[in-house]
Amino acid sequence: MKMKTLLLLIFILPLFFAQCKRPHVKYDQTKEARGIWVTRWEWAKPEFQNNPEAQQARIMDILDLAKQAKLNFVLFQVRGNGDAFYRSEFEPWSNLLTGELGKDPGWDPLQFAVEQAHQRGLELHTWVNTFPAWRGTEPPPHTTPEHVYYAHPEWIICDKNGDPMSLSGHYVNLSPGIPEVRRYVHDVCMDIIKKYDIDGMHFDYIRYPEGSPDLGYSHDSISVRLFNSKQGNPQNLSWEDWQRENINQFVRQFYSDATGLKPWVKISAAVIGKYDYSKWNGYHVVYQDALQWIKEGKIDFICPMIYWQISHPTAPFDIITHQWLKNYLHSRYIFPGMMINKLGSDNWPPEEVVKQVMAVREAEGNGMVFFSFSGLEKANNLLKNRGFQFLANFPSMPWKDGKPPMDPQNLQAEVSGSRTVMLSWQAPDSALQTSPVHRYNIFRSEKTPVDVFAGKNLIHIARAKETAFIDAVPDPDKTYFYVVTALDRVNNESPPSNEVRVIFPKIAKMNSNKNTIVAQ
Repeated sequence: MKMKTLLLLIFILPLFFAQCKRPHVKYDQTKEARGIWVTRWEWAKPEFQNNPEAQQARIMDILDLAKQAKLNFVLFQVRGNGDAFYRSEFEPWSNLLTGELGKDPGWDPLQFAVEQAHQRGLELHTWVNTFPAWRGTEPPPHTTPEHVYYAHPEWIICDKNGDPMSLSGHYVNLSPGIPEVRRYVHDVCMDIIKKYDIDGMHFDYIRYPEGSPDLGYSHDSISVRLFNSKQGNPQNLSWEDWQRENINQFVRQFYSDATGLKPWVKISAAVIGKYDYSKWNGYHVVYQDALQWIKEGKIDFICPMIYWQISHPTAPFDIITHQWLKNYLHSRYIFPGMMINKLGSDNWPPEEVVKQVMAVREAEGNGMVFFSFSGLEKANNLLKNRGFQFLANFPSMPWKDGKPPMDPQNLQAEVSGSRTVMLSWQAPDSALQTSPVHRYNIFRSEKTPVDVFAGKNLIHIARAKETAFIDAVPDPDKTYFYVVTALDRVNNESPPSNEVRVIFPKIAKMNSNKNTIVAQ
């Protein structure tokens, strides 16, 4: 067995046989999740309504910048409030596409985004708002299919008096305490899993509304009846624990069904930045128990939204990040979410993003997610030389599949021109493969053996169908060494291929005095 696989096994296997251990290989610089939230308003902009070409161009621009920034996955919003940015069997087309709720835009934005992301070597995770039903001071128009706000008014969350949540500038929610609500959202999202070649499903607003303890959400008649019944509350839980369990049931069922259908699909959630303390936290205020999902192994990663600066007097980013990563025992990934939209604004210095990236790494984090795309250009300008100088792969998930692909075969190199190397290799023997190849890593080093853990040596990530690469070396007077590794759909990495050495021949040089070519 080759060195990289042996070292990975030594470090990873003990971590995943114990639920209390953190999935982490500290020294492998080529493994770091780098994600970006792309809101529906950032790609389906008002000025692009009824203009598929402009919307498609916008999606490509977003993905181009994400690749340029050396990110490796995109959280692409496709459901905001009971509407769809894809061909849904359950919900009407979003009005942001055409200006009219339910109107077919004539193309499929999600299918387009998936194809474009994969062409650029990026993972695309669909981002859905889980329990919001509508947003606005006016109800939605009638559509086909009928919007859930009209189809099931009995599902709307209610306050302590039993009155449904009123329309406002914020979201009106469905009640997670109603089993039919959970099943409906489950089916909406499973429809996406079934029809699209996505890499992940990402849940936002997977909770009760703000202020639930004070306002009494949700005292809808169905929830109250179930809570007070043996059938609906068999463990005789308290009201708060019962509401948390409603969310847990949704997460539990969806994870099992989604990964049962497509084991490689990554299931994740954006969660409140503080778990169970202070006035604003997930556990007590919105009945969100994210650590329970991790404890049960029913989520692949969570993204705590830690939208505060390091210098914040009561909620410093680095302290909260350290708490999530070091103080909470976990066996799944935690990728801190950081705010980049405010970079350069009052009291939010541009340097903040660099400091926060370093804080995540100092806490031995496996990755991070940025909110949101509109701040990426400023963040990229800062990070390209001070944090994201090198490429990285999304970390592997051995709990899904711990079998790496076999190593690529017969790597060859040919010098072409004054500083160009043409590499080619053979895919692993499919008859012997236990895990299909999804991507290849190409490494270049000035030293042998090539260190495949060093970020600076990872120069390109190729798609599975690409078994060749043209490299322009920085200095043709140096000797270079190359290897290639294979990765599967959940980023398990093979041992390296055979190593090749490249020396550029010094055939001739120009003699400036005689204006002649002198052989070397």
